[in-house]
Amino acid sequence: MGSVLLGSWINAIINQSEERRELLKQLQATQAELAEAEREAGILAERQRLAHEIHDTLAQGFISIIMHLETAEQTLPANETEFAKQIRRAKETARTNLQQARRVVAALRPELLENQSLPAAIARTVQRWSRNHDIPVTMQTTGTPLPLHPDVDVLLLRAAQEALSNVHKHAQASTVTVTLSYMDNLVLLDVQDDGVGLNEAQPPPFGGGFGLEAMRERAAMFGGKLLLESEPDGGTTLVVSIPVGI
Repeated sequence: MGSVLLGSWINAIINQSEERRELLKQLQATQAELAEAEREAGILAERQRLAHEIHDTLAQGFISIIMHLETAEQTLPANETEFAKQIRRAKETARTNLQQARRVVAALRPELLENQSLPAAIARTVQRWSRNHDIPVTMQTTGTPLPLHPDVDVLLLRAAQEALSNVHKHAQASTVTVTLSYMDNLVLLDVQDDGVGLNEAQPPPFGGGFGLEAMRERAAMFGGKLLLESEPDGGTTLVVSIPVGI
């Protein structure tokens, strides 16, 4: 009788050990699946970030190169001086975007933000854009500049670049005003042009790609907003607002 009980007890212990071993295997498998899911999510987020960066730097730069070269082709027969100027601008743009490409690959902050403040970086962007496109731009900063999250600096700089690119491509503007405003609980970027504006039959440029739509999504990630205000022949204003203290 005693040997039977002892055998049953041993069998019970063996069964419990096997059950625990199986549970441990399941737990390890679950942990591995979670780790893989996190890794895939990280890869996806990084791909999206790189897609945004490539559009905001390389794509816009190459579009600018094409426009400059097309202008050069049109002006060559009549004005060789203008041709030389357009070629020089194209070369400057190509060099700038080559540097940006290397920095994207290295996952660094934009060159403009490495050794200067956000207002200075936007001011430099504005000056370069105005010189390249022969459109006067007024840049002003109001309030006391506050330290922002580095990603917010990048967002606002890219938003300014995207807005200026759209002015050149669509607005037919003669002047542009860029204002960076630091308030008590908010930072605002305002880009206003006096161009043709948008009409009811023309959808706002939020539809696809990684341009303004991506900027709006990124602003939302920081609790902010991107608004586009326009009317026919009344110009267009792009406003990005981000809460401070992020």
